[in-house]
Amino acid sequence: MITTVLSFIVVLGFLIFIHELGHYLAARHVNVRVETFSIGFPPKMTGFRRGNTDYQICWIPLGGYVRLFGQNVMDEDPDDPENYASKTVWQRFYILVAGPAMNLVFAFIFMPLVYLVGVDAPAYLSAPPVVQQVKVESFAASVGLQAGDEVIAVNGREVRNWRGLQSEWGTLTPADSLALTVLRNGKEVQVQSTMREVQNYGEVGWVPHIPAVIGVISSGSAAEEAGLEIGDRITRLSGEDVRDWSDISRLVQQSQPVSPANPIPMTVELIRNGQTKLLELTPRYELEVGRYLLGLQVGTERETYALGEAIGLGAERVIFMTQTTFSFLGQMLSGQGSTDDLGGPIRIGMFIGDAVRSGVGELFFLIAVISLQLGIFNLLPIPALDGGHIFFLLVEKIKGGPLSAATRERTQMLGFSVLLLLMVFVTYHDILSIAT
Repeated sequence: MITTVLSFIVVLGFLIFIHELGHYLAARHVNVRVETFSIGFPPKMTGFRRGNTDYQICWIPLGGYVRLFGQNVMDEDPDDPENYASKTVWQRFYILVAGPAMNLVFAFIFMPLVYLVGVDAPAYLSAPPVVQQVKVESFAASVGLQAGDEVIAVNGREVRNWRGLQSEWGTLTPADSLALTVLRNGKEVQVQSTMREVQNYGEVGWVPHIPAVIGVISSGSAAEEAGLEIGDRITRLSGEDVRDWSDISRLVQQSQPVSPANPIPMTVELIRNGQTKLLELTPRYELEVGRYLLGLQVGTERETYALGEAIGLGAERVIFMTQTTFSFLGQMLSGQGSTDDLGGPIRIGMFIGDAVRSGVGELFFLIAVISLQLGIFNLLPIPALDGGHIFFLLVEKIKGGPLSAATRERTQMLGFSVLLLLMVFVTYHDILSIAT
């Protein structure tokens, strides 16, 4: 708990500092006096004064602000060269956009670091792309792919493993043709289609062969209590052969009663360090997923990338997440989104705590994600946010003069009220999610 709280304060404080630093540097660049640079909201914890600026850290770590001389409508003085109101529309736009821009820049900095440090990927991605199963009524079934087929080329480009297949697949667009070269019973088979056809089915429909080797054991799970270990290869469950990871889930569900009140113990035959062992465990019914679970996850491998490749992959990931974020915002505005996907300070804190415990790569990833979301959120045209101020500048540019002081004050108060209600809602939603 202490780790989660401290991690939340440090990470969020750092990203808020970066955001406000953008505003500060831009304001000083165009000679606007900065009266206050604050990390957190009052009451004040500590600080100091240098020149005309008060630098402070406050007790409420849910935001921050830079107070500019003349940004308050009561202090506007177009004749004072250090006053915010004396600057051109473009200079004020520069100051306002600098904060979100810093967050976006740091997202592009931290995401490549994730790939430099290394990312965990399922171990089966290094295995040859042999199809374990073909789903019925899928694209793979429609073109005649079969269990046991090995995909060796996509549009003439050789693939050696599932990772390579995913990489080649990711370069294709819906407008592209598709030619698969498949090895079946020692002979090459050609499959011709289009990516548009894949899109029509919604999924490819091939299931990879994933060896039943334990990669992760959940703390306090049935598997941990039974004495299973990472690296064990499960060969039989209650007398039934296990050839693939998918067999584990299937056999567990088949062996258990519909009612979770009386789960049935299972025998596990496994190979550990070349020796066969027999253990007994009792699956647990998890209400959240509505299934019996052993507490096992597939093995993973840590992949690291060279600097150039890491920069490219990081940039692609940030661009993809930006598109996803705007798509989500569109769904929420149209009423098609779900509030279950909204996260407040409690959920963010839990994510940060989990990332800190998981490793540096996971922490860098979460910092990049939060920084990106912080930048995008602040650009929304809501009064009291940077995007709201930018919207007022747009109106000023169009009409040839600023809105009245009274109008700006009222809309600012409305914006603060909306943000406060939003904060209360997402925090309540976080608490409700944890409680249920």
